[in-house]
Amino acid sequence: MNENPKRWIDNWVKNRNLPALQRTAADLDTLSCSDDPFEHLPDIIHRDPGATCHVFTSANSVQHQHFSMPVTTVEHAAMMLGLDRMRAIADALPVLDPATTGENGKGLLSVYSRAYHAATQASAWARLRADMVPWEVFAATLLLDLGEMAAWSFQPEKAGEVDDLTHGTGVQSRESAQLHVFGFTYRALSAELASFWKLPLLVHDALDHENSGKPRIKVILLANAIARAAEQNWYSDTMIAHIDEGAGLLHLSYTEMVNVIHQATLSAAREWQAFGIVPAAAGLTVTPPPRVDRRLAPPVCVKKPHIESADAAGKEQQHAVEPQLAAQPEILEQTICWLSEEHDPPPTLPAIVKQAVQGLHKGLGLYRVVFAICTPDKRSLKARVVRSSEKSAEFSQFHMDLAPPHLFTRLMEKPASIWINDDNRAKYKELLPTSLLDSLDADSFFASSMFIDGRPVGMFYCDCHRDSSNLNEACYSEFQHVCEFVATAMERFDRQSTKPCQKQ
Repeated sequence: MNENPKRWIDNWVKNRNLPALQRTAADLDTLSCSDDPFEHLPDIIHRDPGATCHVFTSANSVQHQHFSMPVTTVEHAAMMLGLDRMRAIADALPVLDPATTGENGKGLLSVYSRAYHAATQASAWARLRADMVPWEVFAATLLLDLGEMAAWSFQPEKAGEVDDLTHGTGVQSRESAQLHVFGFTYRALSAELASFWKLPLLVHDALDHENSGKPRIKVILLANAIARAAEQNWYSDTMIAHIDEGAGLLHLSYTEMVNVIHQATLSAAREWQAFGIVPAAAGLTVTPPPRVDRRLAPPVCVKKPHIESADAAGKEQQHAVEPQLAAQPEILEQTICWLSEEHDPPPTLPAIVKQAVQGLHKGLGLYRVVFAICTPDKRSLKARVVRSSEKSAEFSQFHMDLAPPHLFTRLMEKPASIWINDDNRAKYKELLPTSLLDSLDADSFFASSMFIDGRPVGMFYCDCHRDSSNLNEACYSEFQHVCEFVATAMERFDRQSTKPCQKQ
């Protein structure tokens, strides 16, 4: 059932194009009435991801034939293609009319609308950074979610499935849902389509995780994240964190960054009728909740308990907890993408485990994460990779004997995952002796055993120490998905490492 992006493109995309907006087709028809058609042409194309994509494909195909410089802006493309070919875009593409389209079309229009909002943000920020070619940044941001646009255009039922899985209770992350339905992420599809449709290099760069630290790419990715967050809640903790990050990137105060973002949002909203979608700016009319700026709040004085002995003081210091660890969805996304991709050469088992532990710790915000390997004699589990937001020597030296039998002994008999919580702890009472819970110093946790070809390899163990409120259905679902991808990556490595060497 699962395909890879290249095969999907072969099956669903060849000789097909993303649709253009009805408004674009109408405006191109009236272009000949303008005194200076080239003055208005870029604005018409820029608000339409489908038309923009087609223009770049056409222009860079011509460029390839003449061995000239790649086309990176719509203005450059218009000059290369000429007015007649630009006006013929509406005839070359299917047209999407917000007034008559069904639910599937509305799904695509929502992605188009979000992309235009993100691109408007990114170009505004690029100008504040004195970017030499802000329209390159606009175009790259507009086309960043190309894979999602293609999914809604060519397999809308499956795109709808992904949408359903990312809403409601027990939601999956976008990337997990995409992998579940398509077998690959939209980002991976975007990268393949960027090559297939000959899009500008900046689009390719923005889709490569290795470039995520570059300032120009940060602008593109953060603008996309803010446009996506604005669809949910302008005043969420996620949005506040994004605004803080943007303020640091542009060297502005938080308030100044808010003003820049809101102005760009209102600018994008002026084109809402082209998409027929309620613009993100509508969410700004909601009265925001009171916001406490923790950077300005006075420090909270905590009365230290009386410590009667040096040993007790040492034990208290061992469990000093750092500030609450916030989940970072972008790290979870990177982890899932990395685990799901085929690498040449394939990553080693330690590399797979390290990537997974990082994703569980920072991506899901789990305080304590360990991958414990099964010792050769199968009698115990011993820490191999540990990540913790606490300074605890005991946890960093995680070691668990599997005899006498207990919960983890049973878990290591076959691949399985479990979440111990208030609702099921009594059920597993016989397998959770007090000595086990005391050694973990936690009564709620996630655990999952890893096997390769029927052989036990080790176990992931995660908790939030004594703060079990952060362990919930959505978090457990993501934990299970990461573990599934780890198992697949381990099996892939095992197959590659046991292949006989081919003769030259």
